[in-house]
Amino acid sequence: MVTSADARPGYDDASEHLADWSELFARLIDRMVRMKAKAPRGTPVLSEHDRAKLIADDPALAELDRAVDVHGREIAARARFARRLGVPLPLEILRERFALAPVDLDILGVLATIERGTAFNPYTAAQSDPMQADVAFVVALLANSEAPLPGEIRLRFSPDSPLIAHGLVELSIGAGWAAEPPLVYKRVRLSDRVLDFIEGAGVPPPSILGAAGSFVAQPMPASDVLLPDPALIEQVARALARADQLVELVGAPGVGRKSVIGAAARQLGRSMLVVNMSEVPVDARALTTILKPLIREAHLQDAVLVLENAHEYGDGEGQAQIFQTLSELVRRVRTPLAIVVERSPKWVTRAGRVAMRFDMPFPTPEVQRRLWVRHLPPGLRLGSDTSLESLVKKYSATGASIKEACEELGRLDVVHQRGGIASEKHIIDVVRTRLAHRLTSLASVVRTTLEWSDVILPDEVLGPVFEFLNYAAHRAKIFEDWGFDRKLPYGRGLSALFAGPPGTGKTMICSLLAKELGLELYRIDLSQVVNKYIGETEKNLGRVFDEAARGQVMLLFDEADSLFAKRTEVKSSHDRYANLEVNYLLQRMESHEGVVVMTTNAETAIDPAFRRRIRFRIRFPAPDEQQRLQLWQGMMPKEAHVAANLDLRVIAQKFPLAGGNIMNALVRAATAAQAEGLAIQQHHLHRAAELEYAEMGFLA
Repeated sequence: MVTSADARPGYDDASEHLADWSELFARLIDRMVRMKAKAPRGTPVLSEHDRAKLIADDPALAELDRAVDVHGREIAARARFARRLGVPLPLEILRERFALAPVDLDILGVLATIERGTAFNPYTAAQSDPMQADVAFVVALLANSEAPLPGEIRLRFSPDSPLIAHGLVELSIGAGWAAEPPLVYKRVRLSDRVLDFIEGAGVPPPSILGAAGSFVAQPMPASDVLLPDPALIEQVARALARADQLVELVGAPGVGRKSVIGAAARQLGRSMLVVNMSEVPVDARALTTILKPLIREAHLQDAVLVLENAHEYGDGEGQAQIFQTLSELVRRVRTPLAIVVERSPKWVTRAGRVAMRFDMPFPTPEVQRRLWVRHLPPGLRLGSDTSLESLVKKYSATGASIKEACEELGRLDVVHQRGGIASEKHIIDVVRTRLAHRLTSLASVVRTTLEWSDVILPDEVLGPVFEFLNYAAHRAKIFEDWGFDRKLPYGRGLSALFAGPPGTGKTMICSLLAKELGLELYRIDLSQVVNKYIGETEKNLGRVFDEAARGQVMLLFDEADSLFAKRTEVKSSHDRYANLEVNYLLQRMESHEGVVVMTTNAETAIDPAFRRRIRFRIRFPAPDEQQRLQLWQGMMPKEAHVAANLDLRVIAQKFPLAGGNIMNALVRAATAAQAEGLAIQQHHLHRAAELEYAEMGFLA
């Protein structure tokens, strides 16, 4: 038995601390048993006055009460000394990290003694079954004639108390209760994770982290994080050190937001626990089930808690009901809290903390170059034709994308046996493939085998087209070197509207322009971009413009009048939100510095504000007879089998078809001729042109 006379000044380890709690538990049991024996028969509950009188009238009970008090004070004193010496005591760690009151620590010590098993529990050592405590038992065990009083102990099991709110202690209904029993009759036990922590299991197990959580014990040091401005890490660290703040790190995916928070956490001497909110169902019960244990774990690890993809959670149509539950959980977080988002979520204003926003910049070309050098596999070297400086100017990529691209280059080198050399073509192919994957749900790649020699258009069309190319070739110089960037702070992108009837060559010219500029052409799938739910269209358009800005992409909005239509008078909520989409498009068009081409068959249907902001407006007229003849002649492949007496002039004169229709008619005629085993005859062409013309809604 430990007394004040032989007590050592501190604890050597956690097991000695827990053994002391086991002895204290034995004395608490002795005091409770004797007090019950001395209480008047039939007394259901002892008041504070009754307890004080029993102790005063029974010297043996008074001695037991003093022994409990002395032993408790010794444990507290030795724990304080051990903490100063750096000896980790799990119960004391719980007290500090969850801001527990002394009575909370008493409850944890009692439950830990009970649940560590009969070998550690002097009261249950002789029992056939382990003790199962309820709230009434804990109250009777810990209450004395002074504080803590029974009512105070009972309140430590209420839903908002630290023990229950943080999931340290769990309540359950015992056998024999058909309905919800009173609180005092509920079974009480430590959560399994807390018991494991008390017994020395420091690292969070996979069962706690689940699919949503990940733990980083040693985040990357600040010296290893490549940033345009390294001071950002220090600023984030200072913000995280403030208990009343919530740090928002806003930026594009993959730019290193978590690395910055991790480096800041490391400066504060903390680990990092990340929760991917994309893995959490938008349901109040599921949210509590998943997030509550992870918040508890962040406290156990003294980690910075990071909510990733938090801008998507609860911000969708009809998801506002999740705000209250999420806000309540976040308000209970005592450890530093950060969110990694692409935009500030709506629920932040209800989180009970002051939001401190930091905008995470996209990597500069120099940072990107260093990232390529860092992440290239050791056995892979750049080819003599490869210039990283040139590459990063063409394809702007995040650190995560560069790392993944380098890993893929390493795998492809092994598969294709390229000899450990990554040529510029290899790198560009990987970059373009990854870009296609990110845009695949909203756009499709358009490529062409045609050349400028295949173009048959009047000079009034080709003139603006070549002016378009001149602007693309020289805009960097006129804005950066000649100072026009100061006079034109926005709207410096390269935009064009191609208007004209179907089949007049609008999409073909787009393809040739992209080819000439060395860009990938992506045709936007409006059926995927436009969404009936409020705000979703803007999100999709934001993704399109963001990816286009980073990846040397030329955007093609085909049939743009369906998306860039005139704003209407607001007569309903639908009109208001439709106008908001148009306004958002206007803003993105002005800020986007890439290449955007829109095609339309109905130029007048497009909102005038768009037309004013489009740098080039080119009208594609229907071809005249001479141009149609040139199209018939130019589109006929040299390898095609044609009759010697074929007269294309007659067909061109009779059928006023556009280029796309002429190509369709040629394929039709070739198919019919091949089916008959003949070369293409005049009647094949005539019939094919006649059918194509009829499908346009005309009679020959």
